[in-house]
Amino acid sequence: MANMIIKKQLRSISLPSRSHPSTSGLEDALNKIKTITTGSSESILMGLAGLEELYNCTEEFLKMGSTQQVMSSGGSEFMEEMLDGSLRLMDICSVSRDLMVETQEHVHGVQSCVRRKKAAGGGDQLDVTISAYVGFRKNMRKEAKKLLGSLKKIDGGSRSYDHEDEHLVAVIDAMRRVESVSVVVLKSFLEFLSQRKSNINSKLASVLKKKKDHHEAAQNELETLDSALCGDFFFHDDLQKDLEEVEMSIGRFERNLEGLFRRLIRTRASLLNIISH
Repeated sequence: MANMIIKKQLRSISLPSRSHPSTSGLEDALNKIKTITTGSSESILMGLAGLEELYNCTEEFLKMGSTQQVMSSGGSEFMEEMLDGSLRLMDICSVSRDLMVETQEHVHGVQSCVRRKKAAGGGDQLDVTISAYVGFRKNMRKEAKKLLGSLKKIDGGSRSYDHEDEHLVAVIDAMRRVESVSVVVLKSFLEFLSQRKSNINSKLASVLKKKKDHHEAAQNELETLDSALCGDFFFHDDLQKDLEEVEMSIGRFERNLEGLFRRLIRTRASLLNIISH
């Protein structure tokens, strides 16, 4: 059901209300993202990679003389809206990237303790490290929910804009759809981080279920690891596999968020350049 909702959101965003030859490249990039779904890390990574490509196209679009002329001459209110949205998106992207870096640090710590315990004991240190990771995950969920709240403050094309200059209207529509797509993709990523299994703190529930059931019930790699860490720690081979999967996914998230952050900076610089001229 969630996948269907996201698909509908992206389809509606990708269909231009008004078109203009100058916006065709940007609309093509928008349409490439409309098939992205939510739920799995792979689909979210595709969405983030799609945003990187979209903002590359956006930067080229903002460098066009015709775009700069029409935006500087008739879109002052709209420009302020875009600048506010770009700043919020940059902040969300930056905090998300930092969360991924911290997650990697915690995962590496657990991996190191698991290897030491497997080789020569050291269960107490493993318990401490796991407790630190579980505590961090709680804070991550809280932070992700705060960022989701910040996303809601971005207009994302919610307001209509009517003007006699059809080129200006087409440019504004295209830029608002870029912002809207960014909100949808980042929302799916933050929901991925903030999901919580009902048995995350219940070791009794994990004892009553087979480890296989935990993997089937988990909706993403982070939840799978949560279940493993709050269950029986002595399945070292399975736990190492869970840790490696999380490490791989988080590393890819970090790289994509870093790439997106850099492109958001360039887009904001282009907007500021248009205003200054």
